[in-house]
Order: sequence, then structure tokens, then C-alpha cells
Amino acid sequence: MKKLKINMPMMDVGLLVVRFFLGTFFMAHGYNKLKDKEAMAKWLNLIGYKPGIIWTWILIITEFYGGLFVLFGIGTRLFASMITIVMVLGIYHRKIVKRLNFVDGWEVNYMALASTFLLILVGAGMISLDFYLGIQ
Repeated sequence: MKKLKINMPMMDVGLLVVRFFLGTFFMAHGYNKLKDKEAMAKWLNLIGYKPGIIWTWILIITEFYGGLFVLFGIGTRLFASMITIVMVLGIYHRKIVKRLNFVDGWEVNYMALASTFLLILVGAGMISLDFYLGIQ
């Protein structure tokens, strides 16, 4: 029986693909918050995150800018860690606070966690600014 051997350049391509999808996904979510900061702040105030405008900016930095940085592979472990916290809070609110079933929205957060954990553990790979800047 042959052992499956992971080709390192393909691993880096795989990490690039994960970063692309995770980064663009979070940039889209963060852009909506960036576009309408006042509505987001109002909603966050309603669910107990006060002052809402500060939490809005934390989400914008984490999602939009964090997504952008993950996409380009700079500060990948830091921003993947921040995104992980946002995803855990998302699951908490959807599953515990709202008591929703599995197919009511939190499964996206759950699957995003797989990507963030991968990037935290493995890093951005060689096709990244982290690699070129020596941040590993």
C-alpha cells in the first residue's frame, strides 16, 4: 500500500484557496457593517453590546480588514484568531441565545471555524505576504 504524500507546493495552493474563500467571505460581511455603521451599532446596542459603535468597529476591523489581510496572507494567524472569536460568538447567539436548530444559520459559522483553525495552526503558507515578510 502506497503512502499518501502531500506535495508541499500543493499544500500552499490549498492554503491560498482557503484564504481566498475565507477572506472574501468576511470582507463581504464586514463591508455590510462598514456601509451601514449606524444600523449595526443600533442592533448591537439592542442585543447588549454597548456602546454599539465600538463593537461595530471591532466587527468591521475583524471581518472586513481581517478578511482582507487573510486574503493577502498578512497577519494571518492574528486575524484568523480574531475571526474565530467572532464565529464562536455567532454560534453562541444563534444556538444558545436564539435557540435555533442546526440549519438556522450557525452552520456557516461552524464551517468557517474549520478554516480559521487551519490557518491558526498551519499559517498562511508560502504564497502569502506573511512568508515574504518572514512572519511565521
